[in-house]
Amino acid sequence: MSVSARPRRRLAIVIGSVALVVLTGVGIAGGHWWHERNLPSQASKADCALAQQIIDGAQKLPAGDKRAIDEWEKDTATLRRTQMKDGYLGYNIAQYEGWVTTKAKGETGELTKKDMLHIADQANSHCADAKVTLAFPSLNS
Repeated sequence: MSVSARPRRRLAIVIGSVALVVLTGVGIAGGHWWHERNLPSQASKADCALAQQIIDGAQKLPAGDKRAIDEWEKDTATLRRTQMKDGYLGYNIAQYEGWVTTKAKGETGELTKKDMLHIADQANSHCADAKVTLAFPSLNS
């Protein structure tokens, strides 16, 4: 190896090492960003308490009383839309409301009990930071 090739080789090793460190840092930062981006939104304690209030209210629906069920559904939807700030939790609770009211009216819906268990898990994932576990009693019976 000639004398002039040695400095070029060292320079290439240094540049390669720096590039490797930079790419590793970019990869780690990108992985962290991707992980954070895919986490569920986190609802406040107030949103989770409202969600539980809606779930509890659904248990008191009079089976077969279409007028009372429709009124509860309308009032609950208004309450959820105006007071719940986390839209993703709101979406999960809205799906639950629809399932419960359809069931209370004696109609068959598109969602199965298995689908609702998944939705309950999703809703609970939005309340993890608030340290609230939403209880969906009609799903367990």
